[in-house]
Amino acid sequence: MNTVKQDSSEWAEGLNLMAGPYFLGLYQPSPETKGFWEGVTRHELLLKWCPACQRAHHPKRIVCTGCGSAELSWKRSEGRGKVYSFSEVHHVADKAFMASAPYTIGLVALEEGVYLLSRLLAEPGPIAIDQPVRLDFRVLESGRLLPVFKVGQP
Repeated sequence: MNTVKQDSSEWAEGLNLMAGPYFLGLYQPSPETKGFWEGVTRHELLLKWCPACQRAHHPKRIVCTGCGSAELSWKRSEGRGKVYSFSEVHHVADKAFMASAPYTIGLVALEEGVYLLSRLLAEPGPIAIDQPVRLDFRVLESGRLLPVFKVGQP
């Protein structure tokens, strides 16, 4: 029988979440998200778009959930929405994030009907559900440019 030794001090310093060679939760390019990451380099938030039924989708979607079409294209989002849910992170998953803790991540409900998990920046003040957010781009601890959302910015 295999046993796993758990040292609580390792958890306090953060834990790398790996799936094979991939670090989970950060920059994860794949064939279906290539257009999204190309947009990020231009400071554009691109969503998948179904021309058949006029629905926006998350960048990882490969088929329209409305009509089943696989003919999705990329369309620029206005980058406006509201806070759907959020959490303040105190115990980081990677040591690179320790200097930034605590920080806030959350689900943003975009006006296009797509939900994205992102860093939330409260400038100024506290974060609340249904607060308006506006897209911004920042180089975060990973060293990569990523979309983030400023809270309180309609």
